[in-house]
Amino acid sequence: MPVLPNDFGWRGDSVAQWSTLRPARWAPPDDASPVSDVDVVVVGAGISGLAVADGLIRAGRSVRVFEAGPSLGGRIRSVEVPGGHADLGPTWFWPGEQRVARLVDEFGLPVHDQWTTGDALVAADGEVRRIDRPVMPPSYRFTNGAISLVDGLAGRLPSGTVTVDCPVTRVERATAHLTVHTSGGAWTAGAVIIAVPPSLAMDSGMIDPDHLEPSVAEAASSIPVWMGGVTKAVAIYPEPFWRQLGLSGTAFGPGQPFGEVHDMSGPNGTPAVLFGFAQAPLADPAEAFVGQLTALFGPKAAEPAQVLAVDWGRQPFTAPTRLGHTNRYDLYGSPHLTKPSWAGRLHWASTETATTAPGHIEGALAAAERTLGALLAG
Repeated sequence: MPVLPNDFGWRGDSVAQWSTLRPARWAPPDDASPVSDVDVVVVGAGISGLAVADGLIRAGRSVRVFEAGPSLGGRIRSVEVPGGHADLGPTWFWPGEQRVARLVDEFGLPVHDQWTTGDALVAADGEVRRIDRPVMPPSYRFTNGAISLVDGLAGRLPSGTVTVDCPVTRVERATAHLTVHTSGGAWTAGAVIIAVPPSLAMDSGMIDPDHLEPSVAEAASSIPVWMGGVTKAVAIYPEPFWRQLGLSGTAFGPGQPFGEVHDMSGPNGTPAVLFGFAQAPLADPAEAFVGQLTALFGPKAAEPAQVLAVDWGRQPFTAPTRLGHTNRYDLYGSPHLTKPSWAGRLHWASTETATTAPGHIEGALAAAERTLGALLAG
C-alpha cells in the first residue's frame, strides 16, 4: 500500500475526506469589522462550544463562535470510508450518558451497539492468549460518525454564528466588558466562554496567567488535554474476518505500541474496522498498527484496504506546544475551573472541566450545560 505523506498519517489506496458541515453554516474571518459588540463570545467550535452557543441563542442572547481550525467539531473527527464512517476522535457513548442520548433522540441520529461478541485477546510475554468472557461494558456508537452530533447542533445555529480559520489571540478584561482579539478583528462581549482545553488557551497566550487567581492559573495551565498524548489508528478491511474466528476484535497488549484495540465496525460489520490507541508518539503509526494487528489476528490483518492514523499531540489547535502534556488528571472537574473567573465574565467549558464524564462527549455537554446555567442565571 502506498503511504500518503501528510500530517494525519493517511495510508491506503484512496484518501477519505473529513465529514464537514455545509459551507453556509460558517464564514471566513471578516477583516473589515474593527470592533463589534456581542453578548457572548465562544472560543472553540467543538461540541461544548456549539452546545452552549445553541442554548444561549435560543435564550435570546447574541453570540459569536470563533474556531481556529478549518472545520467544526474539535476532537470529534469522522471520515467517510467505503460503506460508512470511521471516527478518528471520540467514537463511543455509554449507558447513562443522558445528554448525548437526548441529542441523539432530538436529531434522530442512527446509533448501534458496540460489537462485543466473541473472545478478547491479550498479548503479553511473547504470547497471545484468548479470554473467553466479556471484557467490554455495553456502549453505543454513532452509525454516521460522531460528527453527526456536530452537524445537528451547528445546523440549528443562525448563519454567520461560527467563524472558522479565525484564532482568538488574546482576551482582555475591562471594567464592564471583555475584549476578544481574533485574526479577523476585535470584539467586545459581556462574557467569554473558553470551550477549548484550558491548557491550550494558556499555552497560546490567549489568557494572561497574571490576570487570573494563582490557583486558577495553575489549574488551567496544568490540566491535561484529553487525548492530547494519544495516537489513534484505524484499519478498514473488506470484511470483519476476526468475527468469523470467534473474536470480538478487542485486544490488550501491555508493552505493545497500541495498548488496546477494538472493533469499530458499522452495523452488520460494514464498514469492517479495527482501531487502537497508542500512548506514545510513533515514527510510523500506520505501519506499527498493521504489524500489531497481524500478530494478533493473523495474516488477513496484514492487508487492510486503508489505514488512518492521527497523533493528537501534533494536531494544530488541539494540544499545548509550550507547556507540554501533563498527567494531572486529578485536575479534571477542578473547582477552580468549574467556577467562572473575572467576576463571572470568563467561563471554562471544555470536557476537561466537567465533573461528570470528563473527557467524554457527555462531559463536554455537561460543561456546556453548567456554563449555560451560570450565564442565564446571571
